[in-house]
Amino acid sequence: MSKFPDEVIVALHETQLTLSCIPVQIDDQSWQAALFYVLPPDAPCLGKGALMGGPFAVGIEADTVEHENATLIEIGIDIAVPVEPLQGTLLFLTGHSTPHHEALKLLTTQQDIPLFLGDQHCNLLWQQRVPLSDAHRDGFKQLLDEAIARDAVIRMTSRYDPDAAFADSLQSRRLI
Repeated sequence: MSKFPDEVIVALHETQLTLSCIPVQIDDQSWQAALFYVLPPDAPCLGKGALMGGPFAVGIEADTVEHENATLIEIGIDIAVPVEPLQGTLLFLTGHSTPHHEALKLLTTQQDIPLFLGDQHCNLLWQQRVPLSDAHRDGFKQLLDEAIARDAVIRMTSRYDPDAAFADSLQSRRLI
């Protein structure tokens, strides 16, 4: 793969994101949730347009974000590239977006997460697999189950508004 898959490029551009976790099939294998990270052209870790070093240590933290209108799952990513680490946050709405739910569901069973780092044109700069422990998989399952149960209760109160929860979460992070 010399470039991100077309469907990933379209999804990233349509949502104006630089980091996403999307279910994909790689080399006709089974479906997997994969991380795609687009680096800005002035990223400190790029030397003459190329990513220096690798493989990189990758930290993953996850938790729920409880909003009055919906539950989001937040996954923080920290990639220890040279000079300055790459950091990002993924937000998932489990009851509103099928791709979000599917990506999280896949993370509960995968042995690793394919990680793809690309330039601003989605040309592949680096790829590696990030191992997932049983604790990671169990944690993702617990968060997914918790979010689904909490959203079911919110739906019964007629306050379910995942778009409002997502927008508030982005605004609180100063992302919009």
